Amino acid sequence: MHLVMASPNRYIQESGILKETGKHITPLGNKVLLVGDKTTLAVVREDLTESLNNEDIKYKEEVFGGEVTKKEAKRIAKLTEDEGFEVIIGIGGGKAIDTAKAAAAFADYPFVAVPTIASNCAPWTPLSVFYNEEGEFEEYVIFQYSPTLVLVDTEIIAKSPINYFKAGIADTVVKWYEARASSAKKEKNIPTQAALNVAQQCAENLFKYGVQASYDLEKKRPTKAVEKTVDCIIALSGMVGGLGSDNCRIAAAHAVHNGFTVLDETHNMLHGEKVAYGNLVQLVLEDDKENFHKLMDFLKKLDQPITLKGLDLKEVTESDLRKVAKATCKPEESVHNMPFKITSDMVLDAIKKVDKSGQSLL
Repeated sequence: MHLVMASPNRYIQESGILKETGKHITPLGNKVLLVGDKTTLAVVREDLTESLNNEDIKYKEEVFGGEVTKKEAKRIAKLTEDEGFEVIIGIGGGKAIDTAKAAAAFADYPFVAVPTIASNCAPWTPLSVFYNEEGEFEEYVIFQYSPTLVLVDTEIIAKSPINYFKAGIADTVVKWYEARASSAKKEKNIPTQAALNVAQQCAENLFKYGVQASYDLEKKRPTKAVEKTVDCIIALSGMVGGLGSDNCRIAAAHAVHNGFTVLDETHNMLHGEKVAYGNLVQLVLEDDKENFHKLMDFLKKLDQPITLKGLDLKEVTESDLRKVAKATCKPEESVHNMPFKITSDMVLDAIKKVDKSGQSLL
């Protein structure tokens, strides 16, 4: 069995760390490209640029196109090369960070992640999730190198929109369920065992602190519950794949997410919200009733979708759901990481069962 482990060269989580960005960037280069959307660039501008100025680091802001496409990543990579930048800093949520990360990989430049929300483990991982320009999932691409530096300012995170934070909790709790499923029939070396322990710790801590953390963040308070939850969403979540590699990959939950992207109505839903529903679908496929009801109750407290209506699919048809199930089961999809054969009919049936259970609970 081969062994591959991946993690950022350096990860720093601290309240107010953005005020010290410059001294951490200086060893990497003195001309940086800041990539994000208009909102996230504005959120970090005062602290980040003052810190860069203090170290005489030249910088330029570049607003990315809004979707993680290879075309957009290659545009930013070319801009980096043409204008002589030495470092790319991705600022914002998963889409901005995945785009900037891919651009850095394409241009072979150091990459620094500055998340402004805790919605997924994108700042940690050496991969990007690509979509087409219509927002439909295309593929995952794993890069040669992990991020060089990750700076997580919990003071910034505490001011972020609550819906992204709740979706981040939903996206992270799935790590345990998918890791245990994808590793079920594989030889478990020591790093895989460690990854499974980390994934389980993620779930247990989120069940313990997640709801309280969401209350605290709604009040813009960077409490211990918020810090522990951010630890889980970004660092521990990233460690699962970093340690477990091919043994602890995503499984049915993320495949269902990708399946839902074929329906335009879901494009306004957050990644973690679609994964939340996909997690419930996976537990139905596994016939794990105990964890299914525990997770559904937890997701309800976090205002995550547990019905098709919650996914903005108010007028969804049988034909629509068949498209979702078919896309979920494409040959290249992660649903095939499950320890037993999954068919589109099984997925369709599970999607309906989740909806029925969710309606009953609500």
